[in-house]
Amino acid sequence: MKFPAFCLILLVCMLLLPSYALGAESPAVIKLFMNEKRLTSTEVAPHIVSGNTIVPVRIIVQEIGAKVTWNEAARKVTIVKDDVNIQLVIDSKTAVINGAKEQMEVSPVIENNNTMLPLSFIGKRMGIEFKWDAATSSVHMFKAEDGDSKPVTGPVDNVDKPENGGVTTPKPTKPGTGTNPNPGTGTGPTTPDPNVHLLTSIALTDKELIVNAKDGTLAPTIMKLANPNRIVFDFPNTKLDESLQKLLVNNAGELPSKHALVQKIRFSNFADNPATVRIILDLKGSADYKTQVSKLPNQWSASIVEHQLTVVIDAGHGDQDPGALSITGKHEKEFTLATAKKVEKLLAQDKRLVVMMTRADDTFIPLDDRVSFANDNMVDLFLSIHGNSAKATVSGTETYYNRPESIDFANVVHEKVVAATGFPDRKVRQADFRVITKTTMPAVLVEVGYLSNKNDETAMYKEAFQDKVAASIAAAIKQYLGLK
Repeated sequence: MKFPAFCLILLVCMLLLPSYALGAESPAVIKLFMNEKRLTSTEVAPHIVSGNTIVPVRIIVQEIGAKVTWNEAARKVTIVKDDVNIQLVIDSKTAVINGAKEQMEVSPVIENNNTMLPLSFIGKRMGIEFKWDAATSSVHMFKAEDGDSKPVTGPVDNVDKPENGGVTTPKPTKPGTGTNPNPGTGTGPTTPDPNVHLLTSIALTDKELIVNAKDGTLAPTIMKLANPNRIVFDFPNTKLDESLQKLLVNNAGELPSKHALVQKIRFSNFADNPATVRIILDLKGSADYKTQVSKLPNQWSASIVEHQLTVVIDAGHGDQDPGALSITGKHEKEFTLATAKKVEKLLAQDKRLVVMMTRADDTFIPLDDRVSFANDNMVDLFLSIHGNSAKATVSGTETYYNRPESIDFANVVHEKVVAATGFPDRKVRQADFRVITKTTMPAVLVEVGYLSNKNDETAMYKEAFQDKVAASIAAAIKQYLGLK
């Protein structure tokens, strides 16, 4: 799964590639990925010089998001991003960073009229994380997105005060064109915006929520919130019609509930730009929704059902991302998939659980897609299975978490898996692996053993061992969820 600590430090600092993988001066073409999306270059291909990846300047500009300027007389490249200023001179290993000099392993060069820069040296100072995949000669870069969402754990304020609600107003599926010449701020008549549709009725039966509009397609953004439990439906490009407007008091309306899981319904004209109607179901406990096929034109409905515990099992790597290479030439992706499928089979026997897999075959799923899969399905737990790699003498089981709410889950998983493997206990650890950082439910990543260790690897590819590990993971999940 990862290099030992000393290699990881070298990787982040200088993207120093192992000589046994590529040779000291290997001319191999390097594949680049940014947040698991393949980057292509129409100029000189990225390649290795003295163990460092150098790339065309365009990669620095477009993918890292820096501003680059060129001084022809001084043959100097200046790279600026936020409060970081880096100055490099062609064919010189001395860099100036915010006024201070630093030495590089390789110097910038001109190749076929293209300026080639050391990727890692620049990238790490711009907040980029790096992972080297020797099996595929790939550099995987990860940058934080400014718009990364965060889970909402507190209550949403009154529906008549969207600016204080703590929830970002969703973007419309089909934004209006703004053709209304009179926004209604004067005393004259206003022209209705044809892109805004009137909601004519809101009803909650003993089975489902039904919303009707005068015209147009209804496609809400939906959120599940806790403390207290609510389901929030935001309908973009909509307003309440006159019959519903009459029910508002200070822009907040209420309707009684006939549903056993719902206390009441609240609704409002939540926002003006874009026009958005918000409907909130205040729940008596935990509940889920399932969108239904519309029975009538301009109608949207969703059944409200009892919450069913749902778990995502993530088999690490897949397809062109094979993961670590074992001591006998096997791939990590084979171990992770086989074990994950065994966990799924065991958990599926409990009808109280819904089990979802990020991949069920040799498919490559980008890390962010794995995260979105779990978050969008609002699952209760996320568990990722991996095998580790380091020097041959290292052996043992490690379990990783990132957020505080994942610690208890990590402890339960680790206790069970260590007992099942019989490998040395390498403890529960905190790390920034994307699938356990960006998911919004308790999430852990378990490194079952070291594929680079002869004893660990021999066991890990035996079916009886995988059965034992899978049983321990399934038992840990059920114990954490309180299922006996």
